[in-house]
Amino acid sequence: MKTRVSKPTFRAALQTDGTLELLVYEDIGQNFWDGGGVTAKSVKQQIDQAGPFSRIALRINSPGGDAFEGIAIYNLLRAQKKPIDVFVDGIAASAASVIAMAGDSITMGNNAMLMIHNAWSMCAGDASDMRKMADTLDKVSASVAQTYIDRAKLSADDVKSLMDEESWLSAQECVDKGLATSIAKDDENDDAAMALASKFKALKHLRNVPEKLRADAADGDGACDCPCDSCMDGDCSGCNCGGCDSENCGADACNCVGGMEASAPTDLSALEAQVQLIELASR
Repeated sequence: MKTRVSKPTFRAALQTDGTLELLVYEDIGQNFWDGGGVTAKSVKQQIDQAGPFSRIALRINSPGGDAFEGIAIYNLLRAQKKPIDVFVDGIAASAASVIAMAGDSITMGNNAMLMIHNAWSMCAGDASDMRKMADTLDKVSASVAQTYIDRAKLSADDVKSLMDEESWLSAQECVDKGLATSIAKDDENDDAAMALASKFKALKHLRNVPEKLRADAADGDGACDCPCDSCMDGDCSGCNCGGCDSENCGADACNCVGGMEASAPTDLSALEAQVQLIELASR
């Protein structure tokens, strides 16, 4: 199955053999700036529009994003009660790694990687607000951890250790740990997928990004962090954002919050409500 993609995208196609192919080469969660990103709603729309299908082939190359969207997409896919074959073509990081666990089979490109880490967010407020946020993030991380535990049958302590360290796992390590079932040999998609993966701006905010993914995603090197189309194409002079605080952006009119995860929740009560929904759903 050939899948050459040069830019972030999400699409679905019903194959002649009855397989619904979902291509997730995008951030998880809606992008505030350009409306991009994969959400549970967009996945549900594609499933509803596909018509009858016999199985799902899910191809992933994503830096992750919104943990709640990742969990919702995982549950939505499992609820279809159809066989699911997951293919990690480049990276399945953060929330995308949660989605990958929905597969009955999980095949990784021979140079693909999977990353798991603890949930993070932003919070404004006093010390009490900060303590509440820390407690909430612990609950979110525990919910995410349970997905890996159920799939790989790793111990809770093993998963916690991997998440604490922001672990980037090779295809072989994932197979050894039960987080993948097989490795694709000589997959022609591998190099193109990893080239795209290195351009995901979300990788700039992670601690342990492997060197092979740092070429375009690493901080420094004069790159602008602004997420608008012009800046992402290397043309800051054409930036049309309402203001950018990226120190490398050369556009006078630009002062948008470059590189920050725009969908990161700041409303603590809303975050806690979503955690409660997760807890209720797991009972």
